[in-house]
Amino acid sequence: MQFTDFWCFRLNAISRKVSRLWTARCSEYGITAPQSFVILDVNNYEGSSVKDIAARIELDSSALTGLIDRLEKENLVQRKDDPDDRRGTKIYLTEKGRDLAINQLVPEAESFNQFIRGMIAPEIAGILQHSMDLFDKEINKAVSS
Repeated sequence: MQFTDFWCFRLNAISRKVSRLWTARCSEYGITAPQSFVILDVNNYEGSSVKDIAARIELDSSALTGLIDRLEKENLVQRKDDPDDRRGTKIYLTEKGRDLAINQLVPEAESFNQFIRGMIAPEIAGILQHSMDLFDKEINKAVSS
């Protein structure tokens, strides 16, 4: 069997290609793909902790902290002290960040999602979604054990 037939190789190769396409779209807005995921997440879950954002976008907290630092320098997000935890901070979009999220990133992400979904025959899209969900669940079990 050729190594290029191994699923681990194929999934990684496909993921990199999709990532390159999304990165190119994000660069039009002056951000990276990982930064876009932070902005989109905070847009959906305003006032989240770094830990919660990291869990949802599947990054470790230290990597996320660097992303947030850069987004803060670009005036796209801001940190605020957590009133319930004096050691904690919550992440919020700035006006500039909210404008970017709502008027550019959300429509761009929806368009990109339609582009990707358009590559799959509608009659198997649900099967693929279900398969990805199951695969993700099983991979999470393997990673945590």
